[in-house]
Amino acid sequence: MKKLISVGVALALLTMVVVPGAVAAQDIEPDTYSKIPFAIVGSGIVLVGQIVDAMGDTIDLPFDIVAITELVGPWTAEDLAWSVDMLAWGVNLFGELWPTLDEMLGIGYEDLGDVMVDVADGLRECWVDVCP
Repeated sequence: MKKLISVGVALALLTMVVVPGAVAAQDIEPDTYSKIPFAIVGSGIVLVGQIVDAMGDTIDLPFDIVAITELVGPWTAEDLAWSVDMLAWGVNLFGELWPTLDEMLGIGYEDLGDVMVDVADGLRECWVDVCP
């Protein structure tokens, strides 16, 4: 019975530490569906920093982990996620140029350009109701 109570107390303490951190980490919201993985990783990095901060002096690190995670988390979710926009731009450019290349080289895959433009549009599909 004591072990069951100990487990319950441990879970309650863990919940008191993790849940506020998880809620605070949800401030990062992607603007397109394709940026969701970046937002998840960025939120996770921020959450780790908040958990370590909540643990206080139990972990003795030679550097300020919270300052690092507060810097790297948003960068991952916002600035690094910008690479998706560049990928979409490149895929769209390829889709626009493909019909000319296909005709010049006589390859015979005319529809590939339309597929690539559709992929680029999918990468830019809005996460929120109105794109910012």
